[in-house]
Amino acid sequence: MKDAVLTVRLPRRTRGRIEQAARREGRSLSQQVERLVEAGLAAADEGRIRPPTRILANVLDGGIVPDLSDFRAARRELSRSLDPRSRRIP
Repeated sequence: MKDAVLTVRLPRRTRGRIEQAARREGRSLSQQVERLVEAGLAAADEGRIRPPTRILANVLDGGIVPDLSDFRAARRELSRSLDPRSRRIP
């Protein structure tokens, strides 16, 4: 029994692709989305899909990790370089 509702925002192009697949396969939009979600979950359970966080795990281990002041300094420098008043004419 289906008793839960899920609202998802998608790009129009993605929705269009799902609608086309549903028409091709003789399913409703809801049935097609359910089938795709179930297939994705099954693939993840079987290890055929790796979560993106796993790819990045331990990349910065032992390295220098930027902190908030580093990001602020980079943003300040970038803003300064984009300010037309600070540009020098050679």
